[in-house]
Amino acid sequence: MAFSYGRILNWLEAHKPVASARVQVFLVALMWTIVGLSLFIRGADNIMSLPWSVNPWWLAVAALAGVLKGRLIFDKTAERIILRILSRKGHGCLGGFLSLKSWGMILFMVFMGISLRVSPLPVVIVWAVYVSVGAGLFFSSRLFWMEWGRQGYSS
Repeated sequence: MAFSYGRILNWLEAHKPVASARVQVFLVALMWTIVGLSLFIRGADNIMSLPWSVNPWWLAVAALAGVLKGRLIFDKTAERIILRILSRKGHGCLGGFLSLKSWGMILFMVFMGISLRVSPLPVVIVWAVYVSVGAGLFFSSRLFWMEWGRQGYSS
């Protein structure tokens, strides 16, 4: 029996885990919420362990910058993801709420977060970036939750 990529791809297509658009919106909402909160809490906890004269200001500025980033950048990304999910009719692959390019970007951001922690940058900047990205993701996750709620009423 000869090895066939076509047979493997056919098998994978037939056995991939599938989910409705509502489930995919829920999963991406949950992912953005958990990752956003985790980054925010980790960054805030570390900022608050710094000398008192610096931590409240860095935390406030980083959180405000994060919400601004969420409004200007992450909201657009969230809207694209929602459109991607809704444009795919029926049940799609469970992890298909993000494109391969988006999954690659996530891996890159994880790598950058690890690199940032081991970089020679001042720790207050490192943790401010965590707070900022976390606040932005959490803020923009509201778009997914609103879409998930809308789909609940139409189902």
